[in-house]
Amino acid sequence: MKPQILPTTQLATLRDEHPELMVEDHIRLAIDELFDIAFPAKKDTKTDAELEAYATELTNGDPDAWGKWVYYPWLNKLVHFPPVAQLRALRTSRNRNLVTAEEQQKLYTATLLIIGMSVGSNIVEALVSQGIGRKLLLVDMDIIEPSNLNRIRAPYHHVGLHKVEAISRKVWEIDPYIEIEAYNDGLTEENLQEILETHNPDVLVDEMDDLRMKIVLREAAKAHCKPVVMAADDGDDALLEVERYDTDADLQLFAGRIPEEVLERIKAGGIPRPELGMMIGRYFVGPEYIPLRMYQSLMEVGRTLPSWPQLGSAAALSGLSVAYVIKKILLGKPVRDGRTLVSLDERLDLERLTEAHQQQLRQFQAMMSGEK
Repeated sequence: MKPQILPTTQLATLRDEHPELMVEDHIRLAIDELFDIAFPAKKDTKTDAELEAYATELTNGDPDAWGKWVYYPWLNKLVHFPPVAQLRALRTSRNRNLVTAEEQQKLYTATLLIIGMSVGSNIVEALVSQGIGRKLLLVDMDIIEPSNLNRIRAPYHHVGLHKVEAISRKVWEIDPYIEIEAYNDGLTEENLQEILETHNPDVLVDEMDDLRMKIVLREAAKAHCKPVVMAADDGDDALLEVERYDTDADLQLFAGRIPEEVLERIKAGGIPRPELGMMIGRYFVGPEYIPLRMYQSLMEVGRTLPSWPQLGSAAALSGLSVAYVIKKILLGKPVRDGRTLVSLDERLDLERLTEAHQQQLRQFQAMMSGEK
């Protein structure tokens, strides 16, 4: 379900059909801020006459007919928006000059593929808040379950709603002009080719659980010279991975970290769940990056815990980290590739420095590495 962007001439008909419709019209506040953007030196001294003259010129004398009216069926609400260029200016005005006007245009025109809407929802929010991405390709096969609400910022009444639908609604309520292509059946080899050939995304973001499709995604990214960015919530931290297949044609999958025979076994399938869990820890995360409490928690999965733990704060940190890297890539700025631990623990957690903590951590790392 998408919002309907309507001309003024259709408003009367819509309101007749929906007499209970709520209307939000704050276009005068938008015009006031647009004046400040156009004449920053007058922000605190503008007169009512100056503002009225600006509004008359901007809207051809009719603020009520200016811009677009957007009908949100799921909210039963009609909202008055500025035109696309003015809305973009309003949403990104506080970015200046940390981001120049030319840079903002590059960021806005990007097409981005985000696969996996749990951690991925945090990435989408971080991107949209910065005005990054005119077209978003959102992929997930699941609905929102109650336990997802520590990582997906959604109200409880969204439980049961498809994740892509919930995130799309949130984006459109901020900016109805953003294009969204929804892939509600998850990523497959077939729709991946369609996505790459039809939409030609600038960056591919991997936040899915399917290990086989992680490999397939990177094979396709390498063939199409597309960068892949991934972040995994890791206790309180985020483990960031940047693979620049767009700049290095010879780059191995996962930067060569995972042996070819392991990749082939995963693609073939049929690996027992306990062994698969060890593979994730050993190759996809790395024993050196797993914090002690995560090790201890993983030992309880299937006993006292139904699944591995994930913190909403780490999901938010992952979202910010991936959005940061995407911004750098889109602007052609140098950015560190490979793996980076974005860690609050390293800076702030004093307990991890104690010998007792380090000794327990070494024991778990040896077990994960297969050492005796």
